[in-house]
Amino acid sequence: MDGVPCLDLDYGEDSKADVDMNLVMTGRGLFVEIQGTAEKTPFSSQQLKELLALGTSGINQLIERQKASLRQRVGYSQLFRSA
Repeated sequence: MDGVPCLDLDYGEDSKADVDMNLVMTGRGLFVEIQGTAEKTPFSSQQLKELLALGTSGINQLIERQKASLRQRVGYSQLFRSA
């Protein structure tokens, strides 16, 4: 937003964003999908690196929260064998 990388935008923010970047990763940190589109102006490789780092950090936080909420459940170790 206005040249500042942001994470998890709502619709109003997303519709005004300079770049639309979507990331999907596994619990082991591997990429499933990377999709980025310049909505207003093209973005640099440095900006791409920043967006990937921000997105990866956000996904890792979500994974940790998911693990924390699932730890007490039966079968947890099967969900995250090597993670």
